[in-house]
Amino acid sequence: MLDINDYELANPNAASLIQSLRAFGYDISTAVADLIDNSITANASDISISFDWNSGAPFISIADDGYGMTETELFEAMKTGSKNPLDTRDERDLGRFGLGLKTASFSQCKRLTVASKTNDSSINVRCWDLDIVNETNEWILLKKVTNTANRIIDDVFSDRKHGTVVIWEKLDKIVPDECVDDEDYQKAFLNYAKQVKNHISLVFSSYMKGSKRVLFKLNNRAVDLWDPFMSDCTFTSLQPSETLYINGHEVTIKPYILPHQSKISTEDFALYGGLHGWNEQQGFYIYRNNRLIVAGAWLLPDMEKKEQYRLARIRIDIGNETDSEWGIDVRKSIAIPPIPIQKELRRIAVVAQKESAKVYRHRGKKLARNSSKIQAYVWQQNLRSGKICYSINREHPIIKQLLSSSNKKEVAKLIDLIEETVPVPMIISDYSEKSDEMLNPFEGRTTNQFDDMIDALYEMYRSNGYSPQEAVKNIASTEPYIYAPEKVQLFCEREGIDVYE
Repeated sequence: MLDINDYELANPNAASLIQSLRAFGYDISTAVADLIDNSITANASDISISFDWNSGAPFISIADDGYGMTETELFEAMKTGSKNPLDTRDERDLGRFGLGLKTASFSQCKRLTVASKTNDSSINVRCWDLDIVNETNEWILLKKVTNTANRIIDDVFSDRKHGTVVIWEKLDKIVPDECVDDEDYQKAFLNYAKQVKNHISLVFSSYMKGSKRVLFKLNNRAVDLWDPFMSDCTFTSLQPSETLYINGHEVTIKPYILPHQSKISTEDFALYGGLHGWNEQQGFYIYRNNRLIVAGAWLLPDMEKKEQYRLARIRIDIGNETDSEWGIDVRKSIAIPPIPIQKELRRIAVVAQKESAKVYRHRGKKLARNSSKIQAYVWQQNLRSGKICYSINREHPIIKQLLSSSNKKEVAKLIDLIEETVPVPMIISDYSEKSDEMLNPFEGRTTNQFDDMIDALYEMYRSNGYSPQEAVKNIASTEPYIYAPEKVQLFCEREGIDVYE
């Protein structure tokens, strides 16, 4: 036993510690997600988030129909560091440090109210007001709450026998006090709601399906899941799953190779590119108890995101028993693969990257540059003074015809000008950074827009002695129609040409 003369108590300064807890690096989306973790741990099946401008006194609330808390349990939950991360926890527990409720909330607001009710208890309420803590420098946990909070609590529990509601007021990190009447801040506040919705649809997508699905609502509208793996698409390839082990605990890896852009609709291509585009979505997706921790990162040394790997997304499922091995942080937004399995993860990732590259580069036989069936491309690669350059193919039927015209000298000068001014650096930059935004051949044009060009090609081939069928086949294997055979088919139907005669 320690002698009382051998030590002294060094209790933290309340006002100073509270300010430190406000600086954990949450944004609005990760903060709300941390509170949703508590709802899921409490076995909630209905979680409702509200963003309410409230006539310039905005608040955010997160309500659930989980088990709820007794008065004693609520008091413990409101204390900072209410859980020891070393303690053994239920496998469904999404928390770790016992800090999430407080740090997530304090990162966004100065007044945190929690009301909770179990089947066997009345409604229990506690509130932290950081202005009071700062003024008194004491850990004063309030039992009385604001009129706004009381109204929300009454509304939530009017039809619920159990559950919890968390209320954020004094949202100084989102809407400064002096700007509560500013229309721009009101718009920004509603835009935050949209960000939170998108975050929930990804992070908690695994809870939105199956027999025990959770219903998520934001401002009374259901939040739909966003499946990064396109697992319901028939063109998505699920590669062989593998199981690794960390200290005897399973780590399940499921690699997915998503479809080539040509296999899916324009709408799906835009949707599954996510908020940051296809290139940024590639890599590992780490789920801890079905809750997404990391989305789209290779995480291993010397593994970089590349255009041809953008179809590879790998799901990794872990439990909460190995949080320390994975370096899970308070915000549950960081995970570092443990060294003992990094070699195997790299092997799996490399295989997935190679499969992605195969699918990405394969655009069908009609697009293969070395195919003997291809008649003429507009551009071709050459060497000049030992360096790569690009020139227009003089044998392309349209170019050849122009060079045989009475204006052939002017046409030749124009071709030289175009060849010498190809904006290669700009194209490379745009394609590497904005590939999802670049047009494909014929994209955005009307179906009949190129009929005149097909007419010209057809007449040229016919005048050179080709049969109608030979002329059509040459057109179909000539750029740009190799990318849009349906346009050639429309021409054949219009002219009554049977290519199989």
